[in-house]
Amino acid sequence: MARRRPELDALVADIEAAGGKAAALTCDVTDRDAVIAAVRDATSFFGSIERLVANAGGGKRTPADGFSAVDIDEIFRLNIVGAANCIEAVLPAMLASGRGHIVVMGSLAGSVGLPKAAGYSASKAALRVMVDSLRSEIAGRGIDVTYLAPGFVRTRERKRSRPFEMDLERATDIMADAIQRRVSQRAFPWTLAVPLALLRLMPAGPRSRLLGRLQRN
Repeated sequence: MARRRPELDALVADIEAAGGKAAALTCDVTDRDAVIAAVRDATSFFGSIERLVANAGGGKRTPADGFSAVDIDEIFRLNIVGAANCIEAVLPAMLASGRGHIVVMGSLAGSVGLPKAAGYSASKAALRVMVDSLRSEIAGRGIDVTYLAPGFVRTRERKRSRPFEMDLERATDIMADAIQRRVSQRAFPWTLAVPLALLRLMPAGPRSRLLGRLQRN
């Protein structure tokens, strides 16, 4: 399920060529009614949904110069409301059946407030907390909740590499393993996840000054 039909059709063809079964459903996750309709169609094709992977997300730079609430709203609608729309569409049936798996795509950017990424970092931090809250509430009801928090992943060629950037294939393998094992959370690579975790333990003032110096270098 995504917005771009040609890419979906190509993926369906690959899955079917490998002996699998798939259906392409076009949908904008920020449109609640469209998401509910798409899930209804998927259920009619395949039966009950055993696993949701809420993977849609994105963002843009939100520097202090030119800071815009409109940009913040746009990012939150995609990263938070979009994921919530997808969860709402599948959760009632999972709760009724007592089984299921919800996977949500987060980011290490939600660990701390990164410079010039106020909107994106805040949205991913909110997403992480929303998932934590949901997981704690439905624990013991047969539904697993997995939060994936990758760092920089190379999805296209860039002139300059980013810190601890991973190849898409390696990142995909890590996420697939976490999904199959139904872990609660998987943050990677550790070379970036650990320093960010340590930064969260620092007092806010020194942490902000350190991050400010790093982004100017």
